[in-house]
Amino acid sequence: MKTFKFLCLASLFIFGLSCSDDQENGTNENQIPGNNLSLGQSAHDLLANDIFTQLEVEIVYAEGFAPQENSLIQLKNFLEQRTFKTNITYIERQISSPSGAPYSIEEIRAIEEQHRTSFNTENTISVFVFFANGDREGNQENQITLGTAYQNTSIVIFEKTIQDLTQNLGAPSTSSVEVTTLTHEFGHLFGLVDVGSPMQTNHEDQDSQAHCDIENCLMRAQAEFAGGVMGMLGNGIPDLGPECIADLQANGGR
Repeated sequence: MKTFKFLCLASLFIFGLSCSDDQENGTNENQIPGNNLSLGQSAHDLLANDIFTQLEVEIVYAEGFAPQENSLIQLKNFLEQRTFKTNITYIERQISSPSGAPYSIEEIRAIEEQHRTSFNTENTISVFVFFANGDREGNQENQITLGTAYQNTSIVIFEKTIQDLTQNLGAPSTSSVEVTTLTHEFGHLFGLVDVGSPMQTNHEDQDSQAHCDIENCLMRAQAEFAGGVMGMLGNGIPDLGPECIADLQANGGR
């Protein structure tokens, strides 16, 4: 059994590859925003109800690495609480475990390109979430990545890492870590902190780009490390602080 000293909820700010032939330039022929744009670029579209009224979350997981049902329920509650979407739905699908772990983000993108079936349509914006059967490439003993938001509508959750972590004596529950990771990464899709949803007041952590400096906020960099996450989960799953909520509200969210 592995012992993990630190957790990392990291978001990688890079441009994406095409997920379908008609989205090579980030939009299709009807000028619907694409799913291969940079992180935070769809923040308003995800939060507001003026362009897309519905949100579809495509959940793809490797065999043996499905998210817990309670985690998906709590994620939906979070999405309903912070967006104005009139309808939020899940598509869940198991795939055979890909090879090549530990995974680079380029390899995760290739998995998405192969398996993603849900894309933005006239009324629906789609998010792809992959629950991986391996760890993140480049992990170190003191810095273990649990999830990454790597495009405007793309997230990877390193489910094997979460399962290994939560087997340890005294560790938080699998569901609580899944929910914290999922909501943190959706926060980055929503443009937090200052990555698509401009700050209404300055609350970005100067030592950790795109993270909040407000104590106990879900988007705080403290959530990247074991001691911080254990403390935050000791008081329940963390939520967004008032500064992050103000940013979302100014960009079309609740």
